[in-house]
Amino acid sequence: MNDPEKLYVDASQPATLHHAGLLVNCATLQEAVIAWYKLTPDARQHATIEVNMPGGPVYTAKEIDRLHYGPKPKA
Repeated sequence: MNDPEKLYVDASQPATLHHAGLLVNCATLQEAVIAWYKLTPDARQHATIEVNMPGGPVYTAKEIDRLHYGPKPKA
């Protein structure tokens, strides 16, 4: 059964963590999420992660917390 709370993503895509006016380029989305978790709780609330591809999504703190790596299960 699908979990509507999970956001299924490709963890291998390059991404950038944006926080406190800094840009942290990461080789993968998974690395960016790991870096996000290392921030203080307050800093995490204001940080975003952007997937580095044309039109790539930008994830907010509420979305980052819901990211799930792997294919979305079939209904």
